[in-house]
Amino acid sequence: MSHTTAPIGVLDSGIGGFSVVKQVQKLLPEEDILYFGDGAHIPYGNHSEETIAAMARYMFGFMEERKVKALLVACNTISCVLDRCGDTVSCPVFGAVQAGAAAAARLEVAQVGVISTVFTHNSRVYPRKIQALSPRKVVVLSCGCPDLARLVEHSLGDPAGMAQVEENLRQELDHMVLEDKVDCCVLGCTHYPLVADSIQRLYPGLPLIDPAVEMARSLKACLDREGLNNPRTGPGALTIYTTGDVAEYALRARQVGLERVAAVEFYPPMEIR
Repeated sequence: MSHTTAPIGVLDSGIGGFSVVKQVQKLLPEEDILYFGDGAHIPYGNHSEETIAAMARYMFGFMEERKVKALLVACNTISCVLDRCGDTVSCPVFGAVQAGAAAAARLEVAQVGVISTVFTHNSRVYPRKIQALSPRKVVVLSCGCPDLARLVEHSLGDPAGMAQVEENLRQELDHMVLEDKVDCCVLGCTHYPLVADSIQRLYPGLPLIDPAVEMARSLKACLDREGLNNPRTGPGALTIYTTGDVAEYALRARQVGLERVAAVEFYPPMEIR
């Protein structure tokens, strides 16, 4: 049985899950958050399914040891293989794909665009879930971006790097937005909301769906339902662990606007044979 003062876990392949943390801090400011970013192995979308599942189980084990009361799987790629590793934790688990698909299915639109990692795209999980959840007949167009998550990870705050990000966005999105004319776009990787301003500048008026918002709402509903809200009246703290560069994660946390960062610490990565 989880305790009300236990932290909420958020995990991702890198800094992309900071977009989820930001939404949780906004909606549930009193909660402590434990973040794990596997920066040593980004981008997850370029690994095999077996390797992704193994790396996910490694991070799930980290969260289980620390007795988180809920776990948000910010990584869309890991969300595609939750059936292979989701039973390794004893708390409620919320996946980014499920959240993004549910949000898209509620919209009264004819064509939904999805940008994601190559693995998520190849799994076809977004088209299947959106079409299964939508009460209307909807066309889902999906695009796998092999480099975008990596570029976002290392380019925030760097004008030259952000120019590369925007060039990559045009390469991946021009056809979908300007020719296919999708009605909205699901940001199917949690790195992408970190550059939502760039996407909106390139494609004015394009509605963007951020699964992070839906994940935070689902988490709050679960905590309310189970009576697991932290009873403190003051703000909670955020502790960040990464298998990547600690200084870079601390910098990105500040750039993204995360609040109450108590510590940023290194955690050894899983060895990939």
